[in-house]
Amino acid sequence: MIRATLDVNVLASGFLVKTGVPAELIRSWFARTYELVVSDHILEGLQRTLQKPYFQQRMTPEQMRDAHRILRARASLVDPSIPVHGIGEDEEDDLVLSTALSGRVDFLVTGDRHLQQIGNYQGLVILPPRAFLDVLTRDVT
Repeated sequence: MIRATLDVNVLASGFLVKTGVPAELIRSWFARTYELVVSDHILEGLQRTLQKPYFQQRMTPEQMRDAHRILRARASLVDPSIPVHGIGEDEEDDLVLSTALSGRVDFLVTGDRHLQQIGNYQGLVILPPRAFLDVLTRDVT
């Protein structure tokens, strides 16, 4: 089975908007098309993101709690134990890369153009959401 890490923004968009690529990635995960691997760092980042006014105006507190609860219950949680320093634009990016490497995922899915430009890091393929959805669609058909 494909293993993937979705970054905070992809997760936030996927739980907020019920249409579009991020939402389709969440639905594919629910359908067990791939295994989602996250860390406490990513879950905490999602919680911080959902507290921003943009999300506060568009999601109920219950929807936010449900997103967090579902991720805790169904995603594979790893400790980002493989050190990554200076690869991403900042420490946050490096921790996301560390999560993906530590979780031995095949793909890191991100909207971050800087990370997308890396393309491949230690065997980890870094893709934008649309390209990852294409991979999932290709593997299913």
